[in-house]
Amino acid sequence: MRYRAVKGEIFMMPCKSWSRVEAPKKENVTEISFAHFKTEATHSGNYTCHTRAGLQLLHLQVVNNTVGCSSVEESRVTLWVGQGGQITCPGHNCSNSTTSVWHKGNRRVSELILRGKEVFENGSLFLHEVSKHDNNVFFCDRVVSERGVNWTIRRSVTVKALEPEKYPPRILSPENNTVQKVELGSSNTLRCEVFFPEADPGVVQWFMNDDGALVNMTMATYREEKLDWGLCIIGKVIIEQTTAHDLDKTYICFTQNKSGNNSSTVYLKKIQWPSLIEYSLAPLLFVTCLGLVVRVKWMEIQLFVKSRWTFHKPELGHKDYDVFLSYVWTRSSTELASSHRRHNNHDGAFPFSLDPLEVNVPSERLELLLPHVLEDQWGYRLCLMDRDFLPGRAYTTAVANAIQRSQLLICLLSADYLSDNNAVFVLESGVQTLLQNAGVKLQLIWINRGPVSLPQLDPPLPVVIEKALKVLPALKWTSGTNTNFWKCLRKAMPHQKLSSLQK
Repeated sequence: MRYRAVKGEIFMMPCKSWSRVEAPKKENVTEISFAHFKTEATHSGNYTCHTRAGLQLLHLQVVNNTVGCSSVEESRVTLWVGQGGQITCPGHNCSNSTTSVWHKGNRRVSELILRGKEVFENGSLFLHEVSKHDNNVFFCDRVVSERGVNWTIRRSVTVKALEPEKYPPRILSPENNTVQKVELGSSNTLRCEVFFPEADPGVVQWFMNDDGALVNMTMATYREEKLDWGLCIIGKVIIEQTTAHDLDKTYICFTQNKSGNNSSTVYLKKIQWPSLIEYSLAPLLFVTCLGLVVRVKWMEIQLFVKSRWTFHKPELGHKDYDVFLSYVWTRSSTELASSHRRHNNHDGAFPFSLDPLEVNVPSERLELLLPHVLEDQWGYRLCLMDRDFLPGRAYTTAVANAIQRSQLLICLLSADYLSDNNAVFVLESGVQTLLQNAGVKLQLIWINRGPVSLPQLDPPLPVVIEKALKVLPALKWTSGTNTNFWKCLRKAMPHQKLSSLQK
């Protein structure tokens, strides 16, 4: 038997008992069955190994790195109890052998009690449901042939199984103590939009408080929208004909799941129409029209002013990131990124210059180029979702925290971006934060196309995003080297970087 291990990793002897052959000093004693130990260079050598087939000779070779493109992160995986999980064999993409034999502790995975619930694919182990007992060390064996000699490469993955955090539902709209203006005699709709962080939600219900008595209102519309990071439920109640008696009642949207509950209150108020007798017709029409325009365009006015507002310098010291970069991976950009990784040096550096005027990469792949220009060339500190987000945390909370901890949010817009629920949530959260706090700025970058050429999206974009796309400053990335694009982007970046503040 010939085994190869990586120096510094945990190794498991495939024997019931073993001893060192010609070992220096006192290392030739028989060890405990299936011993686990952290490998060192001195462990290379020959061993006698007692297996089910009898006594065999085992040759162990400890090398610095059997597969140079593997990383330390592949040897540690965090999974969440009660959810599915994936364990990837370290360096599986760096060998022609895609078949792996998995062990949990000293037993093969196929021999476990929960057999049939594990799936093997492309060198990875997919767990149907993670349990607290999976908090263990997993080993994967791959067989490679060198000059007619078969070697078994044994790699270890330390799995940490954690209990997921529980979150109560969050009411997105309406806000608590909202006053909704209605017209007597007309039909009015009460709409409650609730986000559940879990795939198994609770309930959404409307109640009417009539002089202290709670009346359960029947919802006319109940719609569910499944998202990758949770579930959004919309409950609607239609008041067919609003009367003066309805104005004296309080309407409550109540939601609850197994982690907690939440509620929001709505009051109805009659629309007060001004009397035309007290004013001349022309000034009244002018004031009314002006008020309507301001009211309709008020959000655009706020976004226009706050997007061009200067950074609040007192808040810079409280920020952890210069830029939170949001984008989506298209199929072509993912294939290009994989191609770069296959042809990379061992240190993971991109095989092209970071100078934006000298790069040699397809121009439409800005999601590949921009992080390296901002972070490695210009020295800004970035927050990237696929790198800096902790696994298992609530997506909405992670996005909100990342925006609050950043000076600038950059969104790379495209048809794929605006069709992705997670990306749209990031953009909508950034716009809402901008409306509330001018200390966070927002920069949009269109990739290859502008908003005019976008297809008709289904479902349509939220109103706040449609308004933001009209007034927020935006740059356009075009084919070829665009010197003016980089100059404009540099002007939009924070003038004072966190690295200089820390100095």
